[in-house]
Amino acid sequence: MNTLSPDQKIAEEITSQIDAQQTDIRDISWWDAPVFAVFWALILVVFLQFFSRYALNNSIPWTEEVARYLLIVVTFSGAFICARKKSHIYLDFFHLYIPRAASRALFFVMDMITAVFFGYAAWSGASLAARMGHQRMISIDVPRAYMFWAVVICLAITAIVTVIRGFHTLRRPGS
Repeated sequence: MNTLSPDQKIAEEITSQIDAQQTDIRDISWWDAPVFAVFWALILVVFLQFFSRYALNNSIPWTEEVARYLLIVVTFSGAFICARKKSHIYLDFFHLYIPRAASRALFFVMDMITAVFFGYAAWSGASLAARMGHQRMISIDVPRAYMFWAVVICLAITAIVTVIRGFHTLRRPGS
């Protein structure tokens, strides 16, 4: 006989929901377009770096630095997609055992703490960008400020989306 405990049933339900979300691509929106563009630029630069180094045996010097900065921008721009899709990592165990109203309040508090973190990171990043934005990239004559400000904008958008999501969660009826 294969009887599952209540905790095992909850774990299976959560696992099946996660699996269903990972294969569902219906929630792709226009928010994702800039991230995909930067991601494809990263792929192109890394391919160019690989091809020039191993096929032509003459590496293009700027590709490594540009790839590094593109990876940084992809990472932080992916953060606001995670905020939009409610897929940032958090502890979601205790809400299963408390009343729904308390669970909504707990998620609201978690969202506000997360938004404060991203807001502070954006503010710190803006301070850094203002102080260090005049520096140039080593391999090409382009200001590093572009990368700094792109990260600041991504962090600010993540904070705003998280605040909106928090208030939406708090006002959501019956959940």
